[in-house]
Amino acid sequence: MIQFLIKGIIRDKNRSVLPVAVISIGVFLTVLFSAWFKGIFGDMINVNANFSTGHVKIMTRAYADNIEQMPNDLALLETGQLISSLNAEFPGLQWVERIHFGGLLDVPGEGGETRAQGMATGQAIDFFTPGTKEPERMNIPSSIVQGSLPDAPGEALISNDFAERFNVKAGDPVTLFGSTMYG
Repeated sequence: MIQFLIKGIIRDKNRSVLPVAVISIGVFLTVLFSAWFKGIFGDMINVNANFSTGHVKIMTRAYADNIEQMPNDLALLETGQLISSLNAEFPGLQWVERIHFGGLLDVPGEGGETRAQGMATGQAIDFFTPGTKEPERMNIPSSIVQGSLPDAPGEALISNDFAERFNVKAGDPVTLFGSTMYG
């Protein structure tokens, strides 16, 4: 039966090439767009969950009202007891502290005066607690282009684009200038 179909396709190319081409293109486009949309929507959900919203987010009402300003002066402080009670009440969830901030990143020159400045937004991530999974959750180790993960408090990671634009090398000092939501 299959031999008969193949002979028919080979003998009468005018009647068989167009349907085969149309079906092939249709299947190709269906698979391509299906994979593309699944990838885009899955990526959006993961990025939002990891970087901005989290799966569950706890904040003060005042912080939530002004969240677009990243008002760290309205954030929850000393949350150790809160996280302990959340871990006891919801053991299936991982609770982590995150701080989002923005400011002006200053790169000093040889004399300590400003050599370059740029606006920056950042996120404080727990690198130093034993057993922390935050760097892997945020995909940081595999994203590092130069340098290494911070080894001690006071160290920071900056984007490769920022480093190239302002000629910053690994280990160079930088200063972050920030403010409260009231100035």
